[in-house]
Amino acid sequence: MASYSRIGQGRTSIPVRAGALKERVLVAAIDFGTTYSGYAFQVRADFESDPLKIKAHTWSSSTVSQKTPTCILFDKDQRFHSFGYDAEQKYNELAAAGETWNWYFFKRFKMLLYKDEALTRETVLKDDKGLDMPAMTVFTASIKFLKDHMIKACEAANTGVRPEEIHWVITVPAIWTDSAKQFMREAAINAEIHTDKISLSLEPEAASLFCRYLPVERVDGVNQTAIRSFSIGDKYMILDCGGGTVDITVHEIQEDSTLKELAKANGGEFGGTQVDEKFIQLLNEVFGPDVMEVIQQRYRDDYLDVMQSFEIKKRRVSPEFTGLETFQIPLSFTSTYRELNNMDIEKSTSIPKHPKGKITFNKDKMRVDAEVVKDFFTDVCDQISGIAKEYYQSVSEHKIEKILMVGGFSESQMLQDKVRKAFPKVRVIIPEEAGQAVLKGAVLFGHNPKMITARVCKYSYGICAFKHFEPGIDPPEKRVIQGDIVLCKDYFSKHATVGQEYKTEEKVCTQEYVPSEASGSRMEVLVYTSPRRHPLYVDEEGSRKIGEINISLNDATGKDNPVVVQFEFGNTELKVKVKETKTGQEKEADFDLLRI
Repeated sequence: MASYSRIGQGRTSIPVRAGALKERVLVAAIDFGTTYSGYAFQVRADFESDPLKIKAHTWSSSTVSQKTPTCILFDKDQRFHSFGYDAEQKYNELAAAGETWNWYFFKRFKMLLYKDEALTRETVLKDDKGLDMPAMTVFTASIKFLKDHMIKACEAANTGVRPEEIHWVITVPAIWTDSAKQFMREAAINAEIHTDKISLSLEPEAASLFCRYLPVERVDGVNQTAIRSFSIGDKYMILDCGGGTVDITVHEIQEDSTLKELAKANGGEFGGTQVDEKFIQLLNEVFGPDVMEVIQQRYRDDYLDVMQSFEIKKRRVSPEFTGLETFQIPLSFTSTYRELNNMDIEKSTSIPKHPKGKITFNKDKMRVDAEVVKDFFTDVCDQISGIAKEYYQSVSEHKIEKILMVGGFSESQMLQDKVRKAFPKVRVIIPEEAGQAVLKGAVLFGHNPKMITARVCKYSYGICAFKHFEPGIDPPEKRVIQGDIVLCKDYFSKHATVGQEYKTEEKVCTQEYVPSEASGSRMEVLVYTSPRRHPLYVDEEGSRKIGEINISLNDATGKDNPVVVQFEFGNTELKVKVKETKTGQEKEADFDLLRI
């Protein structure tokens, strides 16, 4: 039976930004994480009476959080079978029977969208055995499962809301590319959610918005917890640490209680999964890779039990931790070790890379010295605090005095301690249930998206165009002749500047372009980004093509019918509008970011 938890308590007075948006009867948010995923929902009446009264599903198999593992299973015909804990359990049963060879099992696959700069609709994912499936199929099935599960939960809660009345918010990291965002939108559309019912919410923004609604904040200091409210004019850095990524940005609370982004988001591929990888590395060192290979093939249930136990234990590790951490080791581990090494693990003379006594065995227990366990966190905590410090210094002009830590990995006491030591003069704020802040905030964003009033551009955006050739300025190799006109090709016709602030739905830099062909019913425009403020050409170092704008021309008169292109910045997704000069017709462009 589905169960729910009340998220948050108390109430704060935040105005609902009016004027632009039809009220949404029910908002459902899907937090599609690297390690865990979940959803939450809220009817409009609850949002208006108590914004923090949000319902989140509690997964019956979960002993860790209100989320389920981000893993999915398909059968031999690539048909969806199960998601989350159910997928893990079924796959473990198949492994025990030696029948996994023609099943497709994907885990922690979200990072593909961050890593693949050439992302297309045809991009493939490899499962745990190296079998290929279209990434779009995997993401679509995952979103569809969470969507269908949420609708059933909504019906069980007797909300009286029809599926077509639900507005969906899907969380995405702020450091994702525009193509990755479009990929998620198209996957949601393929999961039978209408595009008009979809919003994408940037994860650190959602968390920041949730904390803005909190009536109080918990400020962790040395041996004390101080309670105080956020104030108008506060500027703070958001450090969103999840399983696979870190997002960092800066917000300022405006006089009308809205939020404005002050600096472009930054971050990287660091997260809690690196701690898991260190533990897995230890298991391989202790038992040997051959033993661990057999364990994962024959005894996946036991392997999963050990990893779930570690997930719980790692949340309790603190800098003050001393002594030994005890791990329950299944019989399959020790018996397999005996079978392959002709000795008991207790009699092993040495364990590579660890001094004697740091790791010991007693029957079904592995005892690991506290220093070894704490060392699992060293590299990733150093990386996160390092990139956070570098970012903090880059935005020093804003005089940031607070850091808001959110995301599941922000609950780690080891990371909290590292961040505090890296910023001794900055107040570090960690809200209750930091790991749920993104999910809760995404629901609030769906009801009140106007709470974010401005964002900072991550790149310079422009269009590949021709311009008049300027001798002595433009490179000779860019010189081309069309008719009796000398032109410069590959010109970066800039529409937005990296680091510049744009208000939500702000339409900027309207420019007119002429079709290169004398006639035709379509015009193709190539869009590029650059890390530079003033790029000149699209083939400069760092510039990259991100997509194409395909424009249908009603009057196929070519150069006699220029087209006005207008970008809309300041939103979570990039939008483009075009207008034919001759006909005056204006429409949203077909902007394809998944055809490189």
